[in-house]
Amino acid sequence: MLTTWQRQPKPQVGERFMLTQLLIKGNLKMFIKENEDKYAPQQIGDIIWGNTESKLRIQDIVTGAEMLPSSGKSAILLYGTYGTGKTTLACMLPSAIEKGRSGEELNNPYDFIACQQGFNGPQVMKLIQDVLTKISFNKSGLHYFILDEVDNLTKLAQQSLKSALNTHRGLFVLTTNNVANLDKGLLDRCVLVEMNAAPTSAYMPLIEMIIQGSNVVLNDKELESIIHGSRGSFRNLIHNVSRLVRRKTSTTEFV
Repeated sequence: MLTTWQRQPKPQVGERFMLTQLLIKGNLKMFIKENEDKYAPQQIGDIIWGNTESKLRIQDIVTGAEMLPSSGKSAILLYGTYGTGKTTLACMLPSAIEKGRSGEELNNPYDFIACQQGFNGPQVMKLIQDVLTKISFNKSGLHYFILDEVDNLTKLAQQSLKSALNTHRGLFVLTTNNVANLDKGLLDRCVLVEMNAAPTSAYMPLIEMIIQGSNVVLNDKELESIIHGSRGSFRNLIHNVSRLVRRKTSTTEFV
């Protein structure tokens, strides 16, 4: 007796092409996901910096050469284009700063606030004050906050946040893709760290690591095209490399 799959008619040429494309797309998604996880920065030293000054500012804060809160500043603002690792770096900083400052690991985890469109002042203040009124078990005595995509806050909420930064009990890490939309008083309370595209040469080692083992060789022109097309975005970089690898390894053609 024939099984169900044996009774199915043999796919026509066009159908075979579609099935092949589905397999390619599935493998591509897996390739992208695996590489995003595998090659995502695991420590601050893995970050691809757009400029030396940004790296030095973070280094100063992490090592304790520049103490925060201090001199009216209690926040770090990571700003720049999409996909450059701002949120990834933000999540690394609390433990790195605490380690550099006190020599110990975090005892209190950082508080992550994903700023939503229309977030108002009272909502922001309540989230922060509820934490600041409690004792921190970190050796430094600090509470750590991450406010992701802070430009989503309303102007009034940004002004409330500006007031919340007037504290010596908390250290804040903010991220934004749109620094021009932020309150100037808020900016004045932050150490500004630009996170934009790095020079072309900075991405070469990462791309070579990604394609290693794929039996694909990319020339300098192809590498530069991938990097420029990514516009500094790590996600775009992975996608563009994956697409070129797929095209170079696929023998399927349109019918």
